[in-house]
Amino acid sequence: MSNKKILILLIGLSLVFASCQTMRTTPTEPTPTPLAGRITVAGSTTMQPLVGKLSEVFMQKHPLVQMEVAAGGSVVGIRAVHEGTADIGMASRALTEEEAKGVNVYTVGLDALAIIVNRENPVNALSLQQLQDIYFGKITNWKELGGEDLEIIPVQREISSGTRGAFDEIVLEKQEASAPKLVTVITAGDVAATVAQMKGAIGYVGFGNLESHLKVLEIDGVVASPETIKAGRYRLYRPLSLLTGPLSQPIAQVFIEFVLSYEGEKAIEEFGWIPVKK
Repeated sequence: MSNKKILILLIGLSLVFASCQTMRTTPTEPTPTPLAGRITVAGSTTMQPLVGKLSEVFMQKHPLVQMEVAAGGSVVGIRAVHEGTADIGMASRALTEEEAKGVNVYTVGLDALAIIVNRENPVNALSLQQLQDIYFGKITNWKELGGEDLEIIPVQREISSGTRGAFDEIVLEKQEASAPKLVTVITAGDVAATVAQMKGAIGYVGFGNLESHLKVLEIDGVVASPETIKAGRYRLYRPLSLLTGPLSQPIAQVFIEFVLSYEGEKAIEEFGWIPVKK
């Protein structure tokens, strides 16, 4: 065998040997550990329906994860995160400085407070001052507002509601309503039902709880919509946030990242809220 052939043979053998060594020493990609565990969520009744739907999608993506989404109001959600009785809290209003201590706040959307009246009420618009006067009992009859001679029945949410907290802060300047015929109900659905049944009633709900048989009033000449909120023209809106605390499980963060993803953002927009990224 010639020297040239021997050289070619040796080079070929060395390449084969090197290839075998590479195959032997290259580490294989580790198999990702499936996400598993249980996540508890509590708080805002406004946010509960959508967060519940998002949790179902999340569990489909991660079959070893179990999620439990309960309502109770924003105050309940904030307290649960502080005490560690829930991994994630839901709040449909801004937190106070004291409430925010030690809590991570992830605002996922903005929601308008729609002012609603019975379909048969001829009044179509109010000023913010008139709305405040109604809930303070300074205006008690619709005829004072260009409507029928009919007693006004203001409807509000119970004290732990984030919607109530946002309304009291924005409209009532951090005071409580004091109208003589004031009616207090528990859920947004109760507000809608009361207004639908009582011709003289007026109430407030988030966009996610609007129903077609209710009339939405303009406030200061501006209709409530995502466009008017983005433009800064409609003033009655509040942040919708997910909360975690020092006792929350790490898996809770994965769910929040999912809510803030494109898929979660799309669901938030379809629900009638304004995604924070937009």
